[in-house]
Amino acid sequence: MSRRLAVWLAAGAIAAGSAAADEVASYRGQGDAARLFEQYDNDGYSLAVLPGKPGTVELSVRVSDSPLESRAPFPTGLPRDRALPPSPERDAFASRLASGATTQADAVERILSGLAAFVRYDPDRVRRQEPSAVFAERHANCVGLSELAVDLLRRVGISARTVQGVLKTEPGSAAYDAAIGGAYHRWIEVHYPDRGYVFSDPSASVNGVDARYLPFSRRAYVRPRALRVVPLALTGKLEYRSISAGSAHLRARATAIFPAP
Repeated sequence: MSRRLAVWLAAGAIAAGSAAADEVASYRGQGDAARLFEQYDNDGYSLAVLPGKPGTVELSVRVSDSPLESRAPFPTGLPRDRALPPSPERDAFASRLASGATTQADAVERILSGLAAFVRYDPDRVRRQEPSAVFAERHANCVGLSELAVDLLRRVGISARTVQGVLKTEPGSAAYDAAIGGAYHRWIEVHYPDRGYVFSDPSASVNGVDARYLPFSRRAYVRPRALRVVPLALTGKLEYRSISAGSAHLRARATAIFPAP
């Protein structure tokens, strides 16, 4: 059996055994930069990578929209990250957004939806994207939104980091690159002490992403040039609820509700 067929059969078996709301997608990565893709797993998301024909890899993504089963409380009990540059304005903004949250999942949703309402998405790649500039100018692309999201979360004691990769999109969408059939993109992972890391996209979703997201295993300091990503198959649909955040709209994965102790 060829490795490619094995990937296809594995993807089909996952789709057959998953709930109807799960998403499973298969892609083929080509070129030297395809080495940036490696096995990647966190809560609700899995990317499997197998060698294909010479110069290619087979990518199989499985995303579950089962509720995030975290009991992590908020406040987290962790201090504000001392590595952050001083900013009383961003400290106050993050604290105000998270005010009233009793779980970390709720605090993450409040901060990300508040950020989406506060900062307008702007695909301009010349504009400065560091947190201080984004907070002051209230315009950013995916880089600036993600960097500011991590900054705000860390200011209220929530551990988070940015992620680089590919987002499969339609021709004509922002930053579309025909070679990869989408855009080079940045989003975030939030760490839950009882669930590990969980993806969110400050420009699109909270506590989950869909099967169009392909994370790199390590940071690429220069935009990859020798990379092609070809879609092979997509099945299923995620049932995320919609959140209105000013003029923006986010999708949110459900959070499990636990009985009172």
